[in-house]
Amino acid sequence: MKSYCGERKIIRELISGRKTLWELLASYHWTLRDFVNTINELYEEGVIKTDGKYISLKKPVPKEEIFASVRCPKCLGRVLLPKKLNPLVKRFKELTSERPKPLVSLLQGYMRPEDVFARIALMHEYSDVEEKSIILVGDDDLVSIGLALTRMPRRITVIDADKRLGDFLERISKNHGLNIEFINHDVRNPLPRELRQKFDVFVTDPLETLSGLRAFLSRAVSALKPCGSSGYFGLTTLEASPTKWLWLQKFLTRMNLAITDAIREHSSYPTKDYEIGFLYEKALLKNLRFEYKLLPPNVDWYKSTFIRVEAVGRLKPLDSSKKIELKVHDDDDVTWPGDVS
Repeated sequence: MKSYCGERKIIRELISGRKTLWELLASYHWTLRDFVNTINELYEEGVIKTDGKYISLKKPVPKEEIFASVRCPKCLGRVLLPKKLNPLVKRFKELTSERPKPLVSLLQGYMRPEDVFARIALMHEYSDVEEKSIILVGDDDLVSIGLALTRMPRRITVIDADKRLGDFLERISKNHGLNIEFINHDVRNPLPRELRQKFDVFVTDPLETLSGLRAFLSRAVSALKPCGSSGYFGLTTLEASPTKWLWLQKFLTRMNLAITDAIREHSSYPTKDYEIGFLYEKALLKNLRFEYKLLPPNVDWYKSTFIRVEAVGRLKPLDSSKKIELKVHDDDDVTWPGDVS
């Protein structure tokens, strides 16, 4: 079933001219499954056409009828940028040039270097960097290195199940004096007691299933000091449906966490650099009901909202002592647009 809102969004994007599938997806505000259903029905209804590379409207719509919105060309909607962005990004790229390649089996991916520092800029605006103890629950994005390059945090600890990442961080930290601590840990298991209630701030990018959100966020909150602490994480609308967002809001509320910021499309992942190596592209194309060429994306289409939460009163971590079984997709089937076997 197609989405009326999604249908209007796709049509509006095509009014200005033809677009690739990835350009349409980059501007889409709903789930991957919703996108696939909507674009298939628009094609079958004769609203859109394709030559296998570009998608366009079959009948033109006058441009002057449309009220168009644009993003700030400098910050791209991220609100804040660090003053010394370019030198930091350059150094970050140098240090991370030999980073471990993302593993599909671990559902890994990493954001653009500029967006790493845009995240840190928001954290710093809230005084959540300088002299703070920060725990990163998973760190595909290597935000730990970005934080360490600022020389501001008092402590930076990364927990992750990927030993390759740990070896890389330990080598970079030792060779460049970055003082990053790595602990090999699977979020399915409760946080080690020596890490509980020891940190001022958490940063994480959870797996966007209900079990993934529970596991990553419950471990992250367990690590926070009971009062006056805060946290940051990314969440998409491509993978997480409104129902899941509502569940998350309730889950956070039960732990006495309030959402203070949710900046849409704050972080972009370099899908055009991955070519056809990202998790969803081949599966997405399999579910189209028209022919579309298997070409590398020409834009970075995968984006996430950056969310900040803050403790209100005393934190109440949930599931802190329970083992949590992770599922790679939920019954609503929005994490994957189709068969990924």
